[in-house]
Amino acid sequence: MSMRDHNIWVVGAGFLGSALAEACRAERAHVITIDPDAVATLRGSVADVDLLIHARSRLEPDIVFCCTATHGGDAEAYRNAYLAPVSSLVSMLRGTRIVFCSSTSVYSGQGGEIITEESPVHADSERAAILLETEEMVLQSGGVVARLAPLYGPGRCELVRRFVQGLPCLPGEDDRLLNYLHVEDAVDALMMLGTQPWLREGLFNVSSECFSKAVIYSRLESVFGMEPPVESAPASVRGMSDMRVECRRLQEVGWVPLCTMTEFAQEWKAKASQ
Repeated sequence: MSMRDHNIWVVGAGFLGSALAEACRAERAHVITIDPDAVATLRGSVADVDLLIHARSRLEPDIVFCCTATHGGDAEAYRNAYLAPVSSLVSMLRGTRIVFCSSTSVYSGQGGEIITEESPVHADSERAAILLETEEMVLQSGGVVARLAPLYGPGRCELVRRFVQGLPCLPGEDDRLLNYLHVEDAVDALMMLGTQPWLREGLFNVSSECFSKAVIYSRLESVFGMEPPVESAPASVRGMSDMRVECRRLQEVGWVPLCTMTEFAQEWKAKASQ
C-alpha cells in the first residue's frame, strides 16, 4: 500500500493514533493529528466547527482516520469521543474517506462462538448504542468501520503486565477465548483500509490472534519461567467476552497479521532484564 502524498488527518493521537500517524509520515504522507488531550498538531475536538475549519486551512484531507478513545468513560464520554466528532466529520467533509476505529466489544458472542462481520451485535448499554450509532453514521456516509480487538504493543499490555506482577488472572474459565491485536498489525490494517480502492466502504473485523486463557497463560509461564496466579479477577462491569473473532473480509484481500503475543512477551522479558 502507498500512503505517499495522501493528505491525512488522524483524529485521536493516543496509543493507536500516534503510531498510525508515525507510520503514515514514514510513507511520506502529509499528516496532521488532532486531539483534545494528547500531544498533537492541533489541540481540540473536531466536533468544534471552528477547529475543524482551521484544520482544513492547514491541510485538506482525502483520508481521515478516527482513532478516538474513551478509556472506559461513561455514556457522555462516548458521545464526546465518538458520536460528536464523527457527526461533524461526516457533515463537513463530504466525499472524504473516513475510517472509524470501533471495537469488537459490540458483538454478543459467548461460549467460544465464531464471530464474523455478519454476526449479530448488541446494544445492551447506552455506551454500546452510541458506538453502534456512530458506526452506522460512518457506513451511511460511504466510510469504513474497523472493529478492533483489544490492543497491545510497546509499553502497553494488560495481560502481560498483570502476569509479571503476579496479579490475579483475567476473569473466566480456562477455555475462555481471548482476542488481541498488536498495534503494528492494527496500523497495517488501517493503512490498507484507508488506501485500497477495492475496500472503499464497509465493515471489517481486525484481530491478530485468538487463544484460550489456558493456552496464553501456559505460553507466558514458558517465557517468564513463572507460574500463573491461582486467583482470577472478577469480570468487569463491561462484561466478559468468550468468542473467536475472524477477519474474513481483510484476509480475503491479503491482510496477514505478523505479530504474536509470545514474541511480544519475549521482548518484554528482554527489556526488563536490560
